[in-house]
Amino acid sequence: MPALPSSPRMVGRHTELAALLEAYDAGVGGVPRTVVVRGEAGVGKTRLVQEFLALVTADPLGARPDDAPVIAFGQCVDLGPIGAAFGPVRRVLRDLHAAVGTDALRDAAGSAAAIASLAALVPGIADESPEGDEPAGEFAEAIEVLLERLSQRRHVVVVLEDLQWADAATMALLKTLASTLRGRRLTIVATYRSDDIDRFHPLRPVLAELDRTRSVVRVEVVPLTPDEVAEQVAQLASGLDPRVIEALAERSGGIPFLVEELVDLGDRALPDTLRELVLARYARLGDEAQQAVRTMAAGGVHVDDDVLAAVTALDENALDHAVREAIDTRVIVADGPGYSFRHALTREAVEAEMLPSERVRVHRRYAEHLRDHRGDSPDDASAVAEHWLAARDLPAAFDATVAALERSRSRFSPATSAKLAERLTELWDQVPDAETRAGTTLPELHLAAAQAWHDLGDAERSLRSANEGLAVCPDDPLTRAALLRQRFVQTYNAEHRGRAEDLEKAVSLLEGLDDPRARILLSRVLTNIALEEHGKDAAAHAARAIALAEEAGDDAALSVALTVEAWRIAGDEDDEPRALAPLQRAVTLSIDPPMRAYAGAALTDMLARVGRFDEAVVVGTQHYEDVTRAGIERGSGSGLAYSLAVALFATGRPEGARRYALRARRLMKNPLHGASIVRLLASHLTWDDRDAERAELLLAERATIEDSRRRFPDKRGWWAVERAEALLTLRGASADAPADVLAGVLADVFDIADAETGAAAVRRYAVVTAALLTLVPGRPADRELRDRLAAKVETWPDHVAAEAHADLVRALLADADGTPEHRVAVWRSLIGAPADDLLAVWHRQLARCRLALALLDAGDRDAAAELLTEIVATATSEGVARVGRWAAELAAHARLTPTAADEVSEGGVIATLTPRELQVLELIAEGLTNPQIGQRLFISPKTASVHVSAILAKIGAANRAEAAALYAASGSASAPRSASAPTSG
Repeated sequence: MPALPSSPRMVGRHTELAALLEAYDAGVGGVPRTVVVRGEAGVGKTRLVQEFLALVTADPLGARPDDAPVIAFGQCVDLGPIGAAFGPVRRVLRDLHAAVGTDALRDAAGSAAAIASLAALVPGIADESPEGDEPAGEFAEAIEVLLERLSQRRHVVVVLEDLQWADAATMALLKTLASTLRGRRLTIVATYRSDDIDRFHPLRPVLAELDRTRSVVRVEVVPLTPDEVAEQVAQLASGLDPRVIEALAERSGGIPFLVEELVDLGDRALPDTLRELVLARYARLGDEAQQAVRTMAAGGVHVDDDVLAAVTALDENALDHAVREAIDTRVIVADGPGYSFRHALTREAVEAEMLPSERVRVHRRYAEHLRDHRGDSPDDASAVAEHWLAARDLPAAFDATVAALERSRSRFSPATSAKLAERLTELWDQVPDAETRAGTTLPELHLAAAQAWHDLGDAERSLRSANEGLAVCPDDPLTRAALLRQRFVQTYNAEHRGRAEDLEKAVSLLEGLDDPRARILLSRVLTNIALEEHGKDAAAHAARAIALAEEAGDDAALSVALTVEAWRIAGDEDDEPRALAPLQRAVTLSIDPPMRAYAGAALTDMLARVGRFDEAVVVGTQHYEDVTRAGIERGSGSGLAYSLAVALFATGRPEGARRYALRARRLMKNPLHGASIVRLLASHLTWDDRDAERAELLLAERATIEDSRRRFPDKRGWWAVERAEALLTLRGASADAPADVLAGVLADVFDIADAETGAAAVRRYAVVTAALLTLVPGRPADRELRDRLAAKVETWPDHVAAEAHADLVRALLADADGTPEHRVAVWRSLIGAPADDLLAVWHRQLARCRLALALLDAGDRDAAAELLTEIVATATSEGVARVGRWAAELAAHARLTPTAADEVSEGGVIATLTPRELQVLELIAEGLTNPQIGQRLFISPKTASVHVSAILAKIGAANRAEAAALYAASGSASAPRSASAPTSG
């Protein structure tokens, strides 16, 4: 029987397909998933993906076009170990453009800078008549922003085939997308050939990192079983002897592609080798068709029609005939503007058929054509270099690599830049006049590679490049000094300790050089030294760094020096208010957007440290808008987002704070910074009385927490303070806290506060320590800690931010021993003082609650009731529901709130609830849990939890049972509301 063109139906793969569909469904629900599909060549990875796409794009219910998924496909091409930067992404972007249109794509890009970046790969997206020259942003970031924003409105499915051939930039992008996008309708499917990945393959570390990412799903496609092979054969041919089918299963090894090729042979003799089997269709072609296919194989899996026509030796008619014959024989297929091999195995086997002289000749034609007709394209520049290498023309390959490096830098693709720089160092000794051709020196190339690896966050490879540069840089003091500084920075990043001798050597090399570049570099080296030192030496080095940058007229170096000077003043001199001046100057300089964001984040952070939270919000918001507009949010926005979140939490704006904190968590790559955000969110959840969510967060981020503890043991105070806050009640430490646990927490917090150099951190530790030690019968050890703490705050500086916290600590300690009248006076003097605004909202509300307690002890019930009512009314909206609960409990305990009978007769606090809160209270009375309430009202369990906390605080109920009793006593239960049609709340 004649063979059918291919298996009309996929055989088996039910489990693998189910995994893909499950990942897709998660994406539909706003939980992005990346599926990595692995398997040996010919096993059916592409067929599996095709079946998956056919299912998700089927429209049996007539869905609106806006509801249909957007499918974008990218094919990685074998262009050597470097490849064209973002090679497969070009096709992805063009598919997205075709699916959503120019206006939607421009809108999703989000900024003029991002549009300018994407215009090189998406013709027509840029404004044809821009109002001004808009600089392009970082290309990788532009792609991330585009996918993130587009997947807010449509479900986007991105397929990347054959990752084993992916270029470095694409692999870096995949890592970022898989680990950073949250809450978006995005599904990424990436395939790779597992039998090509040895331990030296560049994809291997990428796969290892993806394996540690929770959002990544792994699917392995294995060979078919004998029964499945029989099912596939039955689709391709009928009437075969069972013994023949058994032999097919054995000889194919269960590889579907080979099964098809074996069935296609029919009665012809079985080839002796696998290679001959793969080439069987090719062998049936005529001479001209074989020639055309060999030429195509040198260009990759896919070759555009115009390129093939330009590089083949056939005339137009002969080429058309040859291509049609190859398509009819199913060696290649028509694919968009060109042709693709039906399977990569076929291309590899055909390419191996080329004679050495033919290979050189064809690759030369490819290189010349791409150079002359597409040489300006950053994506084809690397391809030109690879073709010259294959043509064995090393000087031409070297020149093309230089051009590719220039284009890669213009697109800010550090992954490709690093690879290209390393390629030039490999070719250096094999090319005449390499320095003239490259326009640079060999040590400078190593330095460029080190800086590119630094931009990628790969400290180990950056350090290796710096060391290689130092090995070949004996007589260039400027470059050698730069390499020494680079080695110091990377050693510090990799090992959390630097080699001070490297900086000292760099200074000795730069001193006395009459070159502006030397003064700029010396300024940068001195800032590194100042960061490592303390005292007079650090001050002298920082001052000289500023002077050198001013002398050289380099605003970028001056901005860094001023920022370092601010950190030095805040740390060494414990004078954070004075540290503001250098930062305020730094942000006014003429610097590029990343440097401005660096200084702006430091200024926002310093404003928050001195309690100028509202100013911090204004400054931080402005700088964050700037980095977004410049298209560098991912590279420079994480620090700003974190500092903004701190300020917003402190001013009582939790919704905005959470949004920026989660944004920072998504963007942060440094494990130290990631742990900072986890701690910030955990502390907020503690103060907002959301213990269950806090526990979920700490469990989900356990790996981040443990990694930070391991890598940064000096930062153990973060977690000690977070634990201490969790033990805090209005009256001091929780009565449920075991004595040994409390003692350990107090000792940890106090010892860390005693040793910590950051003044703002010391103040935070001191406040929570004082709060834990008050209003409960103390042990002698606690009395000793109180005495030490009281003495400690007297040594704090006299600026207003420190004094406000010192007054708070004094007031907390006074609660342990003072008379009610004295305590009232202490708290009123603190709360009424202007410095009250310098405290974070949780400390301000804690102080008010303590004042109310003192008022009650002093017998002033009316004043206490008024204050507690104010706290209950504001605490939840300010993100400190915990203090609101304390206030409600205190009011109920003191019988300041109405009784249940009062509630019935007067409407009372039940009548103050919103319609949504009344619905939630009704369900509480029914005994429903938060998830059940959420399901009934079509809200999330977290939102239900927030409503429950607010209700308990408003009505003064200590728990859900008491709330249900108050609801029943109020008479509201006699007229239940429908929970199936929620009102807006």
